[in-house]
Parts: sequence; C-alpha cells; structure tokens
Amino acid sequence: MSEPSTRGLDWWRGDRARWAELCFTAAPDETPADLHAAARAAVLRELFDDSTDEDADFLVYLLAQETLMHQSGWSFSDSMGMAALLVAERKRPDDVFALWNAKNANFDTMFGLDSELLFAPGVEETIVFVEASDDPARDGIMRYVSGTSLPSDAEVAARLAGLRHYHTA
Repeated sequence: MSEPSTRGLDWWRGDRARWAELCFTAAPDETPADLHAAARAAVLRELFDDSTDEDADFLVYLLAQETLMHQSGWSFSDSMGMAALLVAERKRPDDVFALWNAKNANFDTMFGLDSELLFAPGVEETIVFVEASDDPARDGIMRYVSGTSLPSDAEVAARLAGLRHYHTA
C-alpha cells in the first residue's frame, strides 16, 4: 500500500472510508505531532489546485482534522489556512460552523484565520442562517458578530482572493 500523500485525488474521491487515512492522529510518544499531518497537507495542496463543489464534504472533513490538530495545542499552519479557505470558497452557509470551530481551535487560529472566511456565502445570508440555527455554536458566533464590525460582501470576496493568491505564491 502506498503512502496516503502519494495517492491521487480520484482515489480519495472514490470512497469516503479512505478519508480516515487522513484523520488527526496524535503521535504515541511525548512529541506534539500528528501522524497524518504531512499526508493531509499534501492532499490539501492537490485540492487547492483541483477542487470543486463536489469536494465540499471532503474539504469540511479535512478542516475538522486540522481543527483537531490545532486544538491539541499547536499554533497555526498553512494547511489549516488552506483547508479553511477551500471550505469558505464553497460558499455553503452551513459550513460557517466548521469554520467557526477552526477559528476557535486555539489562540493562534483565532487571529490567524480571517473572520471574512465566516461570511463567504454573503454577510447577510450568513447572519440570517446562523440566527435561525440551533447549532451549539450559534450563540458564540452571534456574540462575535455583534462585537465586531462586519465586512461588506466585496471585502469578503477581496479577502478570499487575497488568501488564494497568498497560498499560490
């Protein structure tokens, strides 16, 4: 069997059960390491160049694994930034909760992940969606929204484009 990072995207897209090979797995020793971090980062780089809306659930899964890794006390990695951007670019309102969890993974992710990512589907659409939700993160997001100046949809689009440029440069 080959390493997960050497498999093509078609292989990963072919069966959701394979995604488990990219899950956050803490190293068995005392070193703070994720055994699948490098493989997950490699797949994220491939998806950065070749993802579609059909990959949305896979991207949310990868973001959740990055979130778990960062919750274990790590700072902020490019793979977390890429995963969050890829999820935001799908512009699905319900992904705001995965993005919020990623933003709140630790102190560094709170400041490292731009708040504009939360509003990718549209600022008003996102707020209406969150207000109507019964997700446990709803109140935290609404407190955050009420305590910050909201970007315009144009500012959100510009920030997403800037982040894409950053990760491709």
